[in-house]
Amino acid sequence: MTVTAARAPLPIHPPVPLTCNNTKTVVAPREFRDWLGALRDQAELLRAAGYFVMVPALMLSLTREVLSGTGIAYGGQDCAAESESVTGETPASHLADFGCTCVMLGQQQRRQLRGEDDTTVAAKAARAGEAGLVPVVCAGEAERCSPAEAAETVAAQVRPVMDQLPATAPLVVLYEPHWASPAHQAADARHVGAVQRGLDALRAGRPGVVRTLYGGAVTPGTWTALRDGTHLDGLHLGRAGIDAAVRAAVVSEILADPPAGRAGGDGSVS
Repeated sequence: MTVTAARAPLPIHPPVPLTCNNTKTVVAPREFRDWLGALRDQAELLRAAGYFVMVPALMLSLTREVLSGTGIAYGGQDCAAESESVTGETPASHLADFGCTCVMLGQQQRRQLRGEDDTTVAAKAARAGEAGLVPVVCAGEAERCSPAEAAETVAAQVRPVMDQLPATAPLVVLYEPHWASPAHQAADARHVGAVQRGLDALRAGRPGVVRTLYGGAVTPGTWTALRDGTHLDGLHLGRAGIDAAVRAAVVSEILADPPAGRAGGDGSVS
């Protein structure tokens, strides 16, 4: 039996910022309802920042229940690359049936521990697009390197996704340098700006909306530090989004100095 649910829209178009959390499995199942309840309590603030959350498949039913009516969008943390039924995999169509609006793909742990390569991530993005989900594609260099090298690495990871997705399909690129979180130090504006300029060149002429987020050792102050030299759409909060007070501080900082409307791939403002 198919379960259907109304989807809270993902605010994919500027000038609304875009912020998100991937909970991984940091929030234990017994604590998840309370954690979602805190999101519900902050719904007005979070909606203004275009906040959405990506949760484990086992938590989707509870997420749908608690966030219903809040306007906070949610999605899965992965989906199957195959079109056919495969035991243990979660098809993108099932995520859509559960009210998901998006799905995270290519997260660094899956690349490192599961051996997922750019071809696999692109295939998953294609399945997500077919199901009407917005792919949230993670990309980033494994080791600290020059800004130019980082830009080249990220472009190489994202290019196959753009090749697979229809040109009109929306896409969120989440730039996460793998070294940032273990070092407890976010990349600086010069580094992130170089990566973003590479992505801008890659999406030039593409009519579909592409929005760019930064994640990696995000804390209060990260947004302000990155505002000069980048034109990010927002942040992936990571662990900063698990605690309600820190989440509110980061989101409020973004809303105090929100991103301006960005040009679409054809040069028009989306």
